[in-house]
Amino acid sequence: MALPNLWRLYNLRSSPFFQATLRQDSEATPLSLFVGRRNERQQLLNAIGGSRSSRQAVAGRPGIGKTTLVQVVKADALAAGYWTSAEIIPITADLTSEDLIGQLLAGAFDAVLASCTQASGPAVEAAQQLVRTIRLRGGGFTVSAAGFGAGGTSTQVVSSPPGALLLDGPRVLRDLLAFALEQGASGVVLHLNNLENLSEADATRAADLLRSIRDQALLLDGLHLIVVGTTDAVRTVVQSHTQVRSVFSDPVVLEPLEPKEVHQLLEARYRSLRLEPGLPVQAPVQGEVIDALHELFRGDLRGLLKALEDGISALLGLTGDGEGPQPIDLADLTLVLSRRYRLELLDQLGTTLWQRLEAWGERDVHAVLTQADLVRLWGIKQPSVSQTLQQLVHSGAADVLPRRGGEPLQYLLTGATRLALN
Repeated sequence: MALPNLWRLYNLRSSPFFQATLRQDSEATPLSLFVGRRNERQQLLNAIGGSRSSRQAVAGRPGIGKTTLVQVVKADALAAGYWTSAEIIPITADLTSEDLIGQLLAGAFDAVLASCTQASGPAVEAAQQLVRTIRLRGGGFTVSAAGFGAGGTSTQVVSSPPGALLLDGPRVLRDLLAFALEQGASGVVLHLNNLENLSEADATRAADLLRSIRDQALLLDGLHLIVVGTTDAVRTVVQSHTQVRSVFSDPVVLEPLEPKEVHQLLEARYRSLRLEPGLPVQAPVQGEVIDALHELFRGDLRGLLKALEDGISALLGLTGDGEGPQPIDLADLTLVLSRRYRLELLDQLGTTLWQRLEAWGERDVHAVLTQADLVRLWGIKQPSVSQTLQQLVHSGAADVLPRRGGEPLQYLLTGATRLALN
């Protein structure tokens, strides 16, 4: 028995409001749905194409589309003769220099195999042996029951031989890159992500890691790196050390998509997900709703799409298979989302933190406040304010704005929290 698909009311195969990153190897979220970022895209490609080795950074608020932009750039580079893969190399708080070299080597090896499935020779064999060891020993990588390279998730964590990667990794990586160039590749493009999940202290440590492997790995001929994270994290990781800053291009800082671009993005999704080709797609939501949510979420595209999916799914579930689809208006969507997000935040944060959010909202849900402002608003001491903000940011209830010079950090409520307080 087929399960009900409420989106068919709009002649859609599935929800057009998915938040998954677009990927070159995905039929469900293909890169053909990418919209906008023409100048930023070209800037990244110019840096790759204009050098035998490059290092770039993409910065911006969470949910703004940084990772998807880099996936598109990698696909452009692939079409131009560079070798890469759809995989993303994570930077985590517990990495060591050896780990990072190992991740770069494994990423380059995956890129070689993705573009040259019959790759062989001493450089490939040495890389395969070292990468196999890394993955079998844990090291932040995964190995499946089916064997090396099958993309599984089970891991076995044991200690790696001390210094092995620092001794052999850079040489093996250099030889592997040379092999790729000899085989006709214009270079190898790797994508380092996850900086937005690092604390300030962790970002400083990541900067130290990049500095420690700069000459061993970052500057190798044929290697092109793109690092992605929030604006503050990128500034810390890429620009805090002169030795690192001098070899990176100026960060590409993403601004929110314009409302018209969000409309174009959704229209592309509607066309891609059309269920019956001979019938038109009925937009599930009124155009002014998109504009209102865009303003509410301040360009957080991921948050906007999640709100649309959460709200419309709930409303479709309540109305069932009506006689005909009607675009959902802002009043109905706001009512459903306000109830949902309020319950979620209460459950996640507890009464005390929720009451502090309410006090913030009563002052102004759009207010941008410092910790000093919140000391006065909440009537608690600064350490408690700092701890509260950490919890609110971690839970997605509040955002921290990029630091401006020596000014104090500024905070604001996320779109979901504003809806909850509506």
